[in-house]
Amino acid sequence: MFQSIKILYGFIFLALIGVANSSLAADRVILISIDGLRPDIIEQLGADNLPGFYRFQTEGVWTNNARTDFDYTRTLPNHSSMMTSRGVTGDSGHGQIMNDMPAPTATLHNNSAEYGYIASVFDVTHDHGLTTALFVSKDKFALFEQSYNTQNGAPDTLGADNGRDKIDTYYFASPDRTATAMVDEFTSFLQSSPADFSFVHIVDTDSAGHGERWTTEGYQAAVRRVDSYLQKIFSVIDENPVLQDTAIILVADHGGTGTRHEDSDNPLNYTIPFYAWGGGIAPGKNIYELNAESRADPGFDNPDYTQTKQPIRNGDSGNLALSLLGLPAIPGSTINVRQDLNLGIRN
Repeated sequence: MFQSIKILYGFIFLALIGVANSSLAADRVILISIDGLRPDIIEQLGADNLPGFYRFQTEGVWTNNARTDFDYTRTLPNHSSMMTSRGVTGDSGHGQIMNDMPAPTATLHNNSAEYGYIASVFDVTHDHGLTTALFVSKDKFALFEQSYNTQNGAPDTLGADNGRDKIDTYYFASPDRTATAMVDEFTSFLQSSPADFSFVHIVDTDSAGHGERWTTEGYQAAVRRVDSYLQKIFSVIDENPVLQDTAIILVADHGGTGTRHEDSDNPLNYTIPFYAWGGGIAPGKNIYELNAESRADPGFDNPDYTQTKQPIRNGDSGNLALSLLGLPAIPGSTINVRQDLNLGIRN
């Protein structure tokens, strides 16, 4: 009797997923984080030098005045915010303050006993029966593979049991200060067996900023190289009919000044781009203009989380990706938890 009921619920769940999929904005979503990317350098180099970045601006929804987490302008804290749609600190934060190579036993869940399990965009996507991928170019991103593997991922209690391993494909290429090898691997993956949700981390601009200073010719060359990666990803999507309903979200974890970026009060560190393209997203629209009722362009400021109208933050991206896939918000999330970020999607 119990087994029959379980099977019946399974069919109902699959039917509901089918209904949801019929009205999706995108069949798949790629979330790209460009480490240490300053939007003013994008503006300085211009469309002729950066056709990939400017394709987001002409064909998608965008701003060059989004924000990092309020308290931290570091890599692991902000990527944790992207994946969980939470701030770093406070009772509802994810608690990932450290930015160093994690210990083999480290996870987002053991930052503090008060936080408990920290659900992510990978949990929701995976537990709804869709596939996930994480392609990274820094070894310390092992933190996320450790957090959501077969040992530390939460049991799947939604519909069919898809297991505890929330990241189906994890790829790390030993970096040589660029993500060239990783991007090559990702575009091959995209052509052959694309995931429903992919998170791609690109290291080049952060390497150049720390190595030569942000704004130098070396840093500008890194921005151009990243643009070539974006063009390659666009090309794969353009040429493959299966990928036509793909959406891309592009963000950064922080900017930078001098050779550092830890000062969270410095606008050059907390000002980042936020772009979204594809999936019926309105072309050439400013994201703040589309969201005037719920968000506010912060100018040069960085409002804290108590402000009623928040700026667009990189933490919006996790729940935005899920909304594009027709999936609910991340349990426990606080940023874009209503999934009300308007991209002007055409029906």
